[in-house]
Amino acid sequence: MHGDVKGIVTTGSHTINVIYDGNALVEITSLRDLTPHQPPLLPAAGRSKLFGRDTLVDDVVAQLDGGSSVQLHGKPGVGKKAVAAAVHRELAAQGRRGHVLYPPTGMDEEESLQALYGRLAGAFFGTHFLRAVDETQLRAAMAAADFSGAHVTVVDCGLPQSDLTRLLETFPGCTFLFTSPYATLPDTDAAHLVRPLSRTAAVELLSDEVGLQLGPAGLQKLQFDHVWDRSGGAPQRICQYAQFIKSSDQWERRIRGADEPRDEPDPVDPALLSPRRQAEALAVALSEPARRVLLALATFGTALPAAWIAPVTGYPQDGAAASELHDRRMVKHFDGTYWITEDAAAAVHSQEWAPAAATTAAEGLLAALVQQDGPSGPEPDAYLFLAVARALVREEQWALASRFVRIVGPRALTEGHGQLALQLYALGRMAAARGGMAKDVKFYDRAEKLTRDLLDGDKAGTTAAAAVLLAPALGAAAVESGKALGSFGKIVAAVSTKTGAVVAAGAVVVAATTAVVVANSNNMPAGCEPAYAALKAYDTGDKTRTYDELAAKTRALTSKLRAAAAEASKADIRSKLNQHADDLDAKTAADVRENDKRMNVEFPPHPDVIAALAAADGLQNNISTLQAIMAVCPSE
Repeated sequence: MHGDVKGIVTTGSHTINVIYDGNALVEITSLRDLTPHQPPLLPAAGRSKLFGRDTLVDDVVAQLDGGSSVQLHGKPGVGKKAVAAAVHRELAAQGRRGHVLYPPTGMDEEESLQALYGRLAGAFFGTHFLRAVDETQLRAAMAAADFSGAHVTVVDCGLPQSDLTRLLETFPGCTFLFTSPYATLPDTDAAHLVRPLSRTAAVELLSDEVGLQLGPAGLQKLQFDHVWDRSGGAPQRICQYAQFIKSSDQWERRIRGADEPRDEPDPVDPALLSPRRQAEALAVALSEPARRVLLALATFGTALPAAWIAPVTGYPQDGAAASELHDRRMVKHFDGTYWITEDAAAAVHSQEWAPAAATTAAEGLLAALVQQDGPSGPEPDAYLFLAVARALVREEQWALASRFVRIVGPRALTEGHGQLALQLYALGRMAAARGGMAKDVKFYDRAEKLTRDLLDGDKAGTTAAAAVLLAPALGAAAVESGKALGSFGKIVAAVSTKTGAVVAAGAVVVAATTAVVVANSNNMPAGCEPAYAALKAYDTGDKTRTYDELAAKTRALTSKLRAAAAEASKADIRSKLNQHADDLDAKTAADVRENDKRMNVEFPPHPDVIAALAAADGLQNNISTLQAIMAVCPSE
C-alpha cells in the first residue's frame, strides 16, 4: 500500500478499509470515505468512414442520451470497436465524461464481475484495490458520490445477463456501452447486433483502402470474390487484404500509371491473400526498428504503451516505429497503447525469428522505472513484468532476474495485482536459489510470506508488508542484505491490537519513504556497534503502556546514542548520532505534550488505546533510529 494505492484489509475476523493519505495508512469506515474523482472527458477518435454503420451510431447515441445502457454484440472483427469509437466522438462533442476500459492483457481467463468492480471502483475513486471490493459498500459509495451522467465503455465484456443486471444496479445514473460476443444485456431493445459488412459496403471499403475509385467489375479482376469469401465481411480482414494489395510492387506501378486498373491486371495468387500470409509478407518487408517492436510485442505477449517501447527494445528510435506497424494493420492502437494482431503474432512465429532479448528489456525497464521523470503516458501492463521475468529465468540470467523482480514485484502489488506479485517473488526466489544467492533467497522467502499475509488478511500483515512494498526505497544494499526487511519484521512483531496495527503501519510507511544509504563493508567503524546495541535494547513492545514509560526508555536510548557518538572517530558518524538523539528528544517531548492534551478531557481515551498509540510512536522511533544508524554505519 504505497503511493495512491488503497485496499481493504482484514484484521483477524474483522474487515477494515485502509487508505494511504500521503503520510500514513489510515482506517476508513467504508468506501464512502474515499474522495470521488471527476471522470475525464471521453476520448474523441478522428472521424472515419463506417460504411453503412452511421445509422447504428445515431441509434446508440440517442439511447445513451436517453439514459439507457447499450450493447454492441457480434463476431470478432466485424467493427464493434469502430462503432464504439464513433459513439465516443459524438459523446465527446457533447462534453460527456467517463471511462473506457479495455481488456487487460496477460489474462488466462475471462474477466469476472468482481474483477470489473475493482477496475471501475479504481477508476471512479482513483485507487487500486488489493482485494475484492464489497458490492454493498460500492453501491453505497456510488450513490453518495452522485456520478450521474458519467459514461463507461467496457470493451470485450463477456459477462452473462445476471452479472450485467447487478452491474447496472450498482452504478445507477451511469450509462454503459458494452462490446460483447453475445447479446446479454437485460434490455434487449438496446442490444444491437453488429453484422459483417454487406457486399456493397465491402466494395466501398476496399476501394477506399486501396485508394482508387473501383467499381465491382474492377474489384472482381482483383479476385474480390476470394477476398469477400475469406474475410467473411469483417472490416479488419478486408483492410488487411487491401494492405497486401498495396504492398505489391506491380500494383503500386499500376496506381502510379493510371487512375483505373488495366482491363486485364496481372493475376494475384489467392493463396497469398490470406490474412496470415499477407502478414508474413508485410513482416518481411518491415524496417528494422518496426521489426524489433513487432518482435517485442510477440515475445512478451502484452500491449506496450508508446513511451515504453524504446526501454523494452533498447533503441531510442523504436518508439516512433510503431506507427509503421499500425499503417500495415499489424498492430491495434488503443489509448496510446499498441496491441499485436493474431495474424501478425502468427507471422512472427512462422518466420522462426529469435525472440526479443529479455536482458535488454529488463535493463531498459529498470533504467526507466528508477527515473523520477520516466516515460509519460500510460503505465506498462504489469503482466509485461511477469513475461520478462519468466524469459530471464528461461535464459538462466539468475542475477538479473533476481534484481529485476526486486524492483517490479512491489510495483505489481501496488497496482493491485497481488497474485501476480506472488508469481514474481516465486520466480525471483528460483533465480536466487539457482544462482547461489543465499541472501536473496532469504529475502524472497520473507517477502513472499509477508505478501501472502497481506492478501490473506493476517492482522500483522498490513504493517509488515508495508516494508516489503517499500523495499526499493530502502536502497539496493539494504534490500540485497535482507537486513532492513528482517529488522522491520522484528519491529512489527509486537504490534497486536487493531488500532496499533493501523497506526504502526502508517509509521512504517512514513519512516520507510526516507532512502537509506548502506555501506557494503563488514568493518564496523568506531561508535557503530554501541549504537546498534542501544537500538536492540530499546524495547517499546507490550510492556510500554504509557507515554511516561515511553519517554523514559527513549531518553535512555538517546543517552546511549550520545555515548556512541563520543566513541566515534568519524565526523559524519558523530554528527548523525548526536543530531538524531536531539531530534528524538524533541519528538518525545512533543509526544508527551500531545498525550497530556489527549488525557485532559472529561472522558479520556481507554488505556488500551493509549498503549497502542505509545507503541506506535515507539515503533516510529525504532525505525527512524535504525535508518539514522544505517545511513552512516554498515549493516551488521
